[in-house]
Amino acid sequence: MPPLTSDALVLRSYKLGETSKLVVLLTRERGKVRAVAKGARSPRSRYQSALEPLSEVRVGLYGRQGAEVFRVGQCELLHSAFPASRRGVEVALSLSYFAELLDAFAQEGEAEDTVYRLATSVLRAAEGAVSTILLTRYLEAWLLKLHGIYPPLDRCAGCARGLPADGALCYHGRAHGFVCSSCGPASGPVLPAPAHAFLRSVFRQPPTALGEPGSGLDDLEDFHRDLITRHLERDLRSFRVLRDVARGARG
Repeated sequence: MPPLTSDALVLRSYKLGETSKLVVLLTRERGKVRAVAKGARSPRSRYQSALEPLSEVRVGLYGRQGAEVFRVGQCELLHSAFPASRRGVEVALSLSYFAELLDAFAQEGEAEDTVYRLATSVLRAAEGAVSTILLTRYLEAWLLKLHGIYPPLDRCAGCARGLPADGALCYHGRAHGFVCSSCGPASGPVLPAPAHAFLRSVFRQPPTALGEPGSGLDDLEDFHRDLITRHLERDLRSFRVLRDVARGARG
């Protein structure tokens, strides 16, 4: 049977046996898949650096229809995340968080071209001068939105009336959304006006257009973490590490 050929992002890899790897891929054609790369850890591996985390590759996958685990055939490196990782420890940790976040949200065997394009655009932006703090909040917001979790910014979850385009956003847990003053008091949290303005920019422009980090992002970090944790029913290890390192640097 001819292999499935697709562009893909390498999300994770695990040691398998003495010389092989089990690789988790976000493919453009079939969503998240798992595949064995035989001999990937041997000194003369034909894959070389193609299976490093967040490498974008053109991969051939062998396996029967509906197989849970494929076998990696050819694997051509299209783009490496290594240049971005050389910007420092915090950037490298951010990339690790991106990979874990994409792995957690990606659907097994379901093509999500929008998620794939989101991931590659954020990675390209990380290679430039865009702050990884902004890119982290950007990726979180869009993944939550694409999976139907992010509450609308422009409509009250209580009465369905329009919300102001600026000012603070008041979240109400029981309504699972932001509410107007008439439907308050909200249970919280309250996202300040700068966080609201940032979110509006996130949902209407590419990540390369993001500016400098401003105020309100700590509130947004906590809000996103709560949404993600409740959706996944678990915390992400790489987020805790990234948060502790970032706060240690600021302290």
